[in-house]
Amino acid sequence: MKAFLFGSGLLAALLAILFFVSGQAVSENSTSASHSVTVDSNHPLAMAHQELKRAHEDFNKGDIESVQKELNVASKWLQQPGLSDNMKTMDEVATLVQEIQELQLKISQSSDHEGTIARFWHRSSTLIDHEIQHITKSWNDVSTANKTIKYLLNAKLHFNYAEHELFAAHESGDAKKQLSYAITYLDEADKVAVPHVRQQIAIIKKDIQELANSHTNAHEQQNVIDVLNTASVSIQQASQSAAPLIQDRLKRLSTEIDSLKSDIGVLAHRQQYDTILNKLLKLETEL
Repeated sequence: MKAFLFGSGLLAALLAILFFVSGQAVSENSTSASHSVTVDSNHPLAMAHQELKRAHEDFNKGDIESVQKELNVASKWLQQPGLSDNMKTMDEVATLVQEIQELQLKISQSSDHEGTIARFWHRSSTLIDHEIQHITKSWNDVSTANKTIKYLLNAKLHFNYAEHELFAAHESGDAKKQLSYAITYLDEADKVAVPHVRQQIAIIKKDIQELANSHTNAHEQQNVIDVLNTASVSIQQASQSAAPLIQDRLKRLSTEIDSLKSDIGVLAHRQQYDTILNKLLKLETEL
């Protein structure tokens, strides 16, 4: 199972640049106590992410001893004092540490843990993105916009968690749970947002609920499948009288159609997911 994750080296470099720039911005713009940020690619979140990447690779090689060591190191990085001053980040990190430690107790008893380690890796990437966004803001708790965006960032964190469950792990139950958390934070954002932002939040919540229900566009999906079935029958008929080389190509085309039919629901949900994410990002930039 392959998850869509950042490359560890690129992510570390990006983290170093963004934390350096954001550290200057926050210390210059903050109206409260200075928030001097000197984090680089050795930040505990980045180091934990690298260890989880190695654990994922070594698990696929069957090197459980190395996996145990890497999970242990990742857990220690995540427990470093002063990792973040953001309560949500710290809560999520604590949960991740607990799940890593639980996996360590049972990883030698079963071989079916690749997806769990991939999930940890994905979450560490998402937490890095969340922490960067938190630091790049000049927080002023009195500001309505900043009260709103704090909840919005937390909603997006869980929405990003759901991406792995939907498209890598294919765990609909876990995906629905993360989408539900996202909606909960959007509810909180709605309570403090200005009217025109509340309208956008309502639209996003509705879209997420439709994605969670997994029945959106069912009619349109069936129409596409019907067309693909017709195409498949036509290909089979054409191959009966075609030359051998053409038959081989038609067979490959038929296989692709069968694959597309099985993936049609996932692809439709991917489009839904990306559309919602773009709306979240757009709303974030407006605050």
